[in-house]
Amino acid sequence: MAKLPGTYVVRSKTQLAALGSGVRQDLADALAQMGDASVAELAATLGRPADALYYHLRILKAAGLVADAGHRLSGGRREALFRTVAPELQIDSEALRRDGGEGLVDVVGSMLRLGARDYGRALQDPDTAMSGPGRELVAMRRTAWLTADDLAGLNEAIGRLTAPASGAPGRGRLYAVTVLLTPLQPRRRTGGKSRKGSRP
Repeated sequence: MAKLPGTYVVRSKTQLAALGSGVRQDLADALAQMGDASVAELAATLGRPADALYYHLRILKAAGLVADAGHRLSGGRREALFRTVAPELQIDSEALRRDGGEGLVDVVGSMLRLGARDYGRALQDPDTAMSGPGRELVAMRRTAWLTADDLAGLNEAIGRLTAPASGAPGRGRLYAVTVLLTPLQPRRRTGGKSRKGSRP
């Protein structure tokens, strides 16, 4: 797996377990985009109670994914700041699968639940753009037969798709981009025989 500059690679089961919680994924994603941030700023960005975030920040810090970033004065009070250990966190799925793969499905499940939650919230907002070049809400699922060349092209397209999702912190509006690509296993007929070459 190629490591990009400014990327921290998650390879331990402890770190993966820390990211198995949707709240902690939300926190890590927001901090990676915001840079140094206080709990009050994180709570306002994520729409979560500030008190509830301290517990999850402690777990992310203990796992080595979030670090203290000093303090700042806000309204005459000293406010603790936090940051992720790198601007980008990347999970080494291949290495973790060799180590048993425990926790990978939990992390992906949390990603998809967060995506469904965020989609539902945006759908209820009458200001969310649903069409045109400024469309803000997209959900799709496509099942297709892919050759090796098709698959390579799709992975290139996914790389291009996620590249703009690492913009400068604080510029524009915060968005979530969730991508899932997986081969489909053949369904089994009654009696345990697989249907080779059938569409799922």
